[in-house]
This record gives sequence, structure tokens and C-alpha cells, in this order.
Amino acid sequence: MTLNPLRTLFLMLSRTPPAIMLLMIIGVAVLVTVTVTSSESVRDKAFNDTLKDLERKNNAKTKVVYVVRDIADGQVITSESLEEKEIELTRTPQDAVTNSTIAIGRTVKYGVSTGQILSTHDLAPQGISLSFESHVKEGMRAVTFAVDANSGVAGFIAPDSHVDILGMAGSGADTRVAPILSDVQVVAVGQMFERQAKNQANPAGSVTVAVSPEDTQKLIKALSASKLYLSLRNGRDHTPVATVDVTALYPRPAKAMSATNSGEQALSNLIPPPLPDFNAGPIANAAFNSSSAQTVPPPLHEIEMWTGSKKDVVSVPK
Repeated sequence: MTLNPLRTLFLMLSRTPPAIMLLMIIGVAVLVTVTVTSSESVRDKAFNDTLKDLERKNNAKTKVVYVVRDIADGQVITSESLEEKEIELTRTPQDAVTNSTIAIGRTVKYGVSTGQILSTHDLAPQGISLSFESHVKEGMRAVTFAVDANSGVAGFIAPDSHVDILGMAGSGADTRVAPILSDVQVVAVGQMFERQAKNQANPAGSVTVAVSPEDTQKLIKALSASKLYLSLRNGRDHTPVATVDVTALYPRPAKAMSATNSGEQALSNLIPPPLPDFNAGPIANAAFNSSSAQTVPPPLHEIEMWTGSKKDVVSVPK
């Protein structure tokens, strides 16, 4: 016959002498007390360690890089613009630059102000320059001139567009237009030198183009002598167009030389006659009077003749 385990344990305890039973109870109590105390000690130790870690972290310091001079977007960072300082670890941003050597020589994507902690998000990738000068290729020159809605293709010209530059001179039926430069790269429109993602017009009062040093002189000469218009090209069209110097828009009139010659002939008629010789006899004076009477010039008209911006005054007989 199988007995219930609990009943068996009860029978064993009932047969145990009271002294041994008391010792067993005391032992169990001591064991429970030790276990509980040990568990509390472990918890206290863990709590104290956590407090110490927090205090250590609160008192810990680390180096960060501060900006001591304003840096505009697109500029290269120099050592004079940065300073390393120690601050509490808890105040340190996660993306803070902790060593100035990481930032020196890099380009700033966004402008940073004095007193600001330099962030890794403020730096452009290494080897990339965002300044305007980097958009002008080596050997080229940037030239800026004014445009309006008509001459600037209604604002549809954007950075990196290619245009033909035409000069216009004269007015009315005498208006003359000719290409001055062909397939010229636009590097900036107004103050914008980066192409925007939105495909929309961007009216501006000026454009900046990149041209060779020789074409720079040609363009500036055309700026002072004519009105310039831009003709927008397709991005894949780089077919050259025959160009002329701006002086070709101002042909010299064919009558200029003949008018000058007639003026010189008219001026030659104004040479005064010789004075009479009072020591000569009456016959000589009579001959002088007859000759001077024949050479007296007739009354003259003065006519103003303009050749371009040059004024000539020509006298002709009435």
C-alpha cells in the first residue's frame, strides 16, 4: 500500500523528538533570513553602482569644437575659425565634432555662427567644394551683365544652361542684330549658382557666364556698345554659330569721306586775301583792288554733319 507523501512526512515529524524539531525550525528560519538579507545586499549594491555611474557620467567631460568666427555656407573651414573646449558629457550633442583636425579644410554646407558647436551635418563630403569659384572651370572667367524679361528668356535660364549671346544696335529699319558669342555656359542667375529641383521660371536682373579671357574682352566691348540678348539652347545642342565683333554692327557710312572732302574744299575758300601794299604805286593798288574784289568769298551757311558720335561743321556758300 502506497502512502501519501505528505502523510508520510507528517508521521516522520510526529515521531521526531521536540528538541530536534526545534533545531530544524531554527535552521530553516536562519536560512530564510540569510537568503533574504543576501538578496537585499545584492539589490543595494546594484543600486549604489548605478548611482555611482550616473555621478561619474554627470561629472565626465569631453572635447567639442566650437565656432569662434562666422563661416558662410560654401566656405572652407580654417583653423582660425575653430576652438576646442571641454564640456560635460551630458551636454554633448551626438553629432558634435570632437576634433578640429576633422573639420579643417572641409567645406561648410550651411552657414554656422560664432559660439555654435560644429556638427558633422554642417560639413560637406571631403573633396567637394561648394563655393561659387568652384563652378568656374580653370582657364575661364566669370562675367556678369544685366538682363530683363525679354533679353533673359523670361527667367527660364538656369545655372548650367547654355546660351548664344546676341548684340543689337540701331533702331527701327536700321536695327542690326548679330551673334557675339556662341554656346556660352551660364554659371549663375542672380545670386543663385545651383540649379533648383523645381522646373519653374526664375526671373533675375542679371546672369553670370563663363567665357575665355579673349571672349571676356569681346563681351565687355559688346556690353558697352550694344544691347545684349540671350538665346537659350537645348541642353544637348552645342553646334557652334558664326559670331562677329560688335563693331560689325556699326558700319561706317560711305558718304563720310566725301562729306569730309567737301568740307575741306569749303574751308579752303575761306582763306583771306592778301593785304594791299601801300608803298606801291596807284597802278599796283588798282590791280590789287580788282583782284581782291574778285576773290571775296560769298556769304556762307554752316552745316552740322554727324558721323556716329563725331560732329563736323561744314561751311558752304549760300
